[in-house]
Amino acid sequence: MRLPVAPAEPVAGGPVSEERAAAALEALVAKHCLTIEERDFTQLVGNIGDRVMALHDSRDDRTIAVAVNQDPSLRLRAVCRILEEMGVKQ
Repeated sequence: MRLPVAPAEPVAGGPVSEERAAAALEALVAKHCLTIEERDFTQLVGNIGDRVMALHDSRDDRTIAVAVNQDPSLRLRAVCRILEEMGVKQ
């Protein structure tokens, strides 16, 4: 799978069903030994939580925090974007 370069860019192959997005994320997590944590970002100051797709703690390069109840396709794109920024090549 080619990593998207922007959050709005679709994953290669066009729109992805929730099931395919969840399966692709599961494969990425296993392949790169990631830990995905769900967090409630809505309590962040200044409504920034509404715009947070995922966070990466640079001190622990294998943990990515994602928003609770996030659409699986959006979650996949967010994790792919972080992996790309980490220099991970697919």
